[in-house]
Amino acid sequence: MSGTSTKPKNIYKPDNSRHWYLRVKINGVTHRESLRTTSQRVAAKKAKSRIKELRGHAQAGDLDWSFSAGFFKFYDSLDDAGHSWSADTRKRYKTSLRQIARVLSDYCEDNGRELDELMAVEITTAVVSEFVARRRATGVAVATINRDLTAFTNLMTSIRNDGWIDENPVRNFEKQGMKEVLPDITLPTQQAITDLAARAPGTLSFFPGFLDATGGRVTEMAKLAWSDISGFETPVEGHVQATLRHTKGGKVRTIKLRQAAIDILAKLPRSNQSPYLFWNTTEHGFYKDPSNLFWEYGQETGFGARLHDLRHKFAIERLKEGWSIYRVQKYIGHGSLTTTERYYLRFLTQEESDRVRADGNNGF
Repeated sequence: MSGTSTKPKNIYKPDNSRHWYLRVKINGVTHRESLRTTSQRVAAKKAKSRIKELRGHAQAGDLDWSFSAGFFKFYDSLDDAGHSWSADTRKRYKTSLRQIARVLSDYCEDNGRELDELMAVEITTAVVSEFVARRRATGVAVATINRDLTAFTNLMTSIRNDGWIDENPVRNFEKQGMKEVLPDITLPTQQAITDLAARAPGTLSFFPGFLDATGGRVTEMAKLAWSDISGFETPVEGHVQATLRHTKGGKVRTIKLRQAAIDILAKLPRSNQSPYLFWNTTEHGFYKDPSNLFWEYGQETGFGARLHDLRHKFAIERLKEGWSIYRVQKYIGHGSLTTTERYYLRFLTQEESDRVRADGNNGF
C-alpha cells in the first residue's frame, strides 16, 4: 500500500491563507468557507461534517452564505426606523451600497461570473482594493470613496457577526492606508492547459485552448455561436472574425481571430441540435457554468490557476510580442485603458512598458 494520500477534492488552500477552505456545490450553488484549520487531515474531517450539515440546511431551504444574501440582509435592515444610525446616515449608506453592488457586479463580469455566485468569504482585501481602484479610475473623489468604504466596512462587519467570514476584509484594506492590492494572476503553463483540456468532456476539451488563443471572457466565449463566426471559408488569420454578443454590459464587439483560434475552430465537431461552438445536449445547448466545472477539473489536474487567468495570459503574451496597450485593451474588451495598464504593465520590463504605450497604433 502506498504511503501517499490524495487531497479530498472539496478542500483547498488559497495562496494568501494559512487555512484550508471548503468548496462544494449543493443544489447547483457553490459554497466556499474557511474550515479554520491549517491541518489538511483536520480540514478533511471538518469538510465531511460540514458538507453533511450544508446538505441538511439546503433540504430545509434555509441555506445561503452568498455575498448577495448578506448584502440584502444588511441593506434591508437600514429601513428599520429604530436603527441606532440616523436617517441621513442610513440613506448615505444605501447610496454607497448601491455603488458597491454595481462595481462588484462589473468585477464579477470581468471574471466570467455573476454577482449572485459570489460567496461572502470571497470578498477579500484584494477585492476591496479592486473596488477602490475602479472607483478612482472613473474620477470619483477620495471623500466619496471613503464614505463608500465606511458603508462597506459595516456591511462586512454584519456578515462577520453572522459567522460567515473570519475577518473583515475592508478593515484589513484600511489598515494598509489605502494601499492598492492588485488582483492575483497566475499564468498556467502550456502543459497545465493541455492536462486541463484532456480532463474536460466533449467540446469543452477545446475550451481552454480557445480562451488562451482569444483572451475572451468565459461567458462570452461559452455562448459563442457558429453564426457569430464570419470569413471561415478562408480559414487564415486576417480573414476570420468573431462577433461577441454576450459581453459585459451587452456591448457587442468584433475581433479578428488569430491563427491558433482558427485552427481550433477547424477541429471543433458541430451539432445538428445546438448552434453553439462549445455545445452540449442540455436544454441550454451550451455549458452554462464552465468556470465551476473547470475549477473542479483544475483541482484534479493540478492546473493551479483560474480559467479566467487564460485571459490574462493572452494579454500579457500579446504585449510582450509587440501589441500596443491600446490594441490589447480594445481586443479583450476592457472598458478603461487604466484597467489594462494596472493589470498587465507590472509583468513587463520598463523598456517593454515604454514601447507598448508609445502610440495608439503600435503593434498593428
